[in-house]
Amino acid sequence: MNYVNLSKIAFGLLLSSVSLFAVDANNGAKVLETKCIACHTGSLKDGLSRISDQRKTPEGWYMTINRMQRIHGLLLTQQEEKDVVKYLSDNQGLTPKEIKPFKYVLDKTPNYQEKKTDELFTQMCIRCHSQARIGLQRRTAKEWDGLVNFHVAQFISFEVQANARDRDWLGIAQKKIVPYLEKLYGKQEKTWTNYLKSVKNYELPLSWTFEGHSAKDGDFDATLKLTKAKDDSYIAIYEQSYLNGKSFKASGKAILYSKSELRISLKDANGIRYSQILHINPINSEVEGRIYQTEHSELGASLKGIASDNKKSVITGIFPNAIKSNDKTKLVIVGSSLSSDITLPKSLKLLKTISKSKNKIELEVLAKDINSVKQFDLKVGNTSIKDAIVIYNKVDYLKIIPGYAISRYGSSTEKIKKEFTQFEAIGFSNGADGKKGTSDDIKLKPVNVIWNMKPFDEQAKEDRDIMYAGSINRYTGLFTPSEGGYNPTRKLMANNVGNLMITATFLQNNKYLEAKSHLIVTVPKFVNPPIN
Repeated sequence: MNYVNLSKIAFGLLLSSVSLFAVDANNGAKVLETKCIACHTGSLKDGLSRISDQRKTPEGWYMTINRMQRIHGLLLTQQEEKDVVKYLSDNQGLTPKEIKPFKYVLDKTPNYQEKKTDELFTQMCIRCHSQARIGLQRRTAKEWDGLVNFHVAQFISFEVQANARDRDWLGIAQKKIVPYLEKLYGKQEKTWTNYLKSVKNYELPLSWTFEGHSAKDGDFDATLKLTKAKDDSYIAIYEQSYLNGKSFKASGKAILYSKSELRISLKDANGIRYSQILHINPINSEVEGRIYQTEHSELGASLKGIASDNKKSVITGIFPNAIKSNDKTKLVIVGSSLSSDITLPKSLKLLKTISKSKNKIELEVLAKDINSVKQFDLKVGNTSIKDAIVIYNKVDYLKIIPGYAISRYGSSTEKIKKEFTQFEAIGFSNGADGKKGTSDDIKLKPVNVIWNMKPFDEQAKEDRDIMYAGSINRYTGLFTPSEGGYNPTRKLMANNVGNLMITATFLQNNKYLEAKSHLIVTVPKFVNPPIN
């Protein structure tokens, strides 16, 4: 069978579907001027009321337009909706610098815990949604005030909820929170104008090289090949090669927003759909993001990369970054314009060169015998990475990632899906001082452990949570929650919720190391917008 010809046919079919997903920002402008103007006064040239006083990500604009249709009766075709999102994202979007602190919410990074911020801000706003949802918007003071009034009118019961009923919520919001938000996240029009000028002539590179990590299968390198279809619409082919020998390939369609935000829809050979969220820095052609199963955003991998044809020598990733003494392994270096001249640390012996290219170098190496743990620099040509590789003789303790997690019961076949949790055990060294939990501790690498679960407390034991809440794969660390709905065999016919302790056990030199994580199994999240 001629697989080359089959690939060409498949690519041709994908290319022929361009008109089905291409977006047209110019048509988006027409929709704004003909349909949105029915409620929003003004014009695109001089400014539309409410709309022109905001800047958002593509997801943010999608949520706004969806709400206009759901609540206010706006009638748009699916194509018009996409075109409007494209126009607004390109003309009133956010810069890469503005997105970076909050990209985790766009990437749908599972079990991410936001850092503590202003206490009043937390009580007034973040008690309902993420700080990132607010931080991914820019509004004038008047527009932030309008948003406050919208909340009071739209969510009529929230003023009697905790952290609201004990105070003049509206008064505090208008007098303290609006100025606070205007200072942090004001419209900042000049920032956006300067960004647009800096990327005016930017052309998206069509080939990208990544290094990534999956909690399930570990480290990998990947490539993304794009073929321009129409304007900022592309055909995408994505491939991953894991250090453990596994591989993954998917193809689909991509749209570029704001010259920096690439959104890709993919499908693999088994028909499973994936979403890829990429945040590009047009200045240095570096990229960060995540790929995940579209129906299970909790199952995915982090990505970091660079344009494959970047002329500057950049090392984006080295893996594995920890090697046990006397172990032989494949060492992978990923980046751009990589030199073939590699300087390894003295404690690492080169056995053979597997492959070399400007974007990827594969070596077989042997870590020499050492009696402690030490970090070493690695140099490729004139480009060096400090503390790139750790050579160690033993693991001192474990940490489970995530240390606190939420899983949700649901259905295997219905619309409300289960939310899994993929655990990973990471080995650590105590460092030079020999003490656990101090600043010189060194992160090593994921280790193979035996997974188990226990009741988290006496109440969980009494309720027999480990029997009803779900199960964990002893070898992969994937927790699968139980089916949704009431359980007739459980006390009071309760749902399959649970309060569990997840344990990881690692055998080393006839001694066991153990780590623990806290897992809450709870109800489905029925409202799950693009930005939580």
